[in-house]
Amino acid sequence: MTKVIDVHAHLLPRSAIAAAETGSGWFGSEIENDDLGRPIIVTGDRREVMGGKAHYESMERRIERMDEGGVDMQILSLNPIFFRYYLGSDDGAAASRSINDEIAGFITQWPDRFAGYGALPMQDPNRAIEEMERVMQIPGMVGVSVGTHVDEANWDEPHLFPVLEAAQELGALVFFHPSDRRLETHLPRYHLHNAIANPTETTIAIGSMIFGGVFDRLPDLKTLFAHGGGYACWAVARFDHAYEVRAEARQHAALFPSEYLSRLWYDSLVHSYENLRRLVDVVGVDRVMLGTDFPADMGQVDPVSWIEGSDLSDDERIAVLGGNAADLLDL
Repeated sequence: MTKVIDVHAHLLPRSAIAAAETGSGWFGSEIENDDLGRPIIVTGDRREVMGGKAHYESMERRIERMDEGGVDMQILSLNPIFFRYYLGSDDGAAASRSINDEIAGFITQWPDRFAGYGALPMQDPNRAIEEMERVMQIPGMVGVSVGTHVDEANWDEPHLFPVLEAAQELGALVFFHPSDRRLETHLPRYHLHNAIANPTETTIAIGSMIFGGVFDRLPDLKTLFAHGGGYACWAVARFDHAYEVRAEARQHAALFPSEYLSRLWYDSLVHSYENLRRLVDVVGVDRVMLGTDFPADMGQVDPVSWIEGSDLSDDERIAVLGGNAADLLDL
């Protein structure tokens, strides 16, 4: 039997929920509820409605839901709404340490059901490296989760490179997830900030790292990109054309962009079998891992049944459902 591993599952900090119950905030945000009981994250004048009441559920109920969906293990990451990159260095480091200790506690209590990615205070790369070093000494922590940009800086920026370099040295998987969407002001309605901006942000992250030569300089860096890598696998022919005809596109990357895609990892959250087949064909089945975005409403319901209903072969299904993650992360 394949151990089914969900590499993309979020956690609303229990400490933030507890703070809301006493009328307090959590490192700059407060939690309110809408008429349906869904949490609203209030940060200054920004209000973000989360997908459902399941964010509030206990870890015991989460495990029941995992059992119902056939998932053996989740790799927990902080909900990206709570990335605190805008805080001062001390507060950012304290917020990261708080959630990382919380995740570590759940791993200790249920070591067969949970692993984790640590959050980092990316506003201070030196503090981020220190926290990554601490996190990677905690049993069950397999990497770190970061935003697809840091205060609008893409991941090819020189001041962020030491963080990626440290991740390579530590063997940490870096999970890139959209956050603080730069396109949000241009997409104020219809949930387009998620439907369009989120995969666009992931595409920008992949493109900037490829064209910026990051993967040339860090050939052993382990990276995982949410939502099937956004549009990267669908836009790669255009990337290659730009590389061929524009000198500035060849400035840092040694190879055509398409040659880098099979060095990265992606989750399976692409919403159609045609997209799943395309992703597997472009990057290789060994680079795709089950991701649900639990408990978001934009996530994958009944993930195991969904994968099993695809046209993937038996070996491909085993790889995506858990074999790849088990091999990559030694789970």
